[in-house]
Amino acid sequence: MTNKENFSIIINRYFKNDYRERGKIKWNGYFLSDHTSSLVKEDVQRNQKTQKLPRIPLNEAQSILQHSCVNYHIVTVQQNIETYDGYLIPNVTGLVNGFTESGVYINQQFIAFEDIRTVIREK
Repeated sequence: MTNKENFSIIINRYFKNDYRERGKIKWNGYFLSDHTSSLVKEDVQRNQKTQKLPRIPLNEAQSILQHSCVNYHIVTVQQNIETYDGYLIPNVTGLVNGFTESGVYINQQFIAFEDIRTVIREK
């Protein structure tokens, strides 16, 4: 047997019997930094606790929303919807895109009037 054949047998035996695939550990180094930072940002948003703002009457909220829609002001809307652990869902911030009879669209997200706790016009 030549050295080349001997080496080939040793290599084949190694991969057949001794080699252990490192699986996920091997691929962790390939994550892009922007992907990792977006995962961290998503985790922060998921664990963020929304502070309750003072409740305002619905007609006042609608007035602020209408004024902001006409003048292209950015608003923050806090909804009176709680998560399973008792905290309010995250606030929605953006431009008012339009209205229906039952709610408003902020950044293409529908918010029912009955769910609005408060509206703040951003400066």
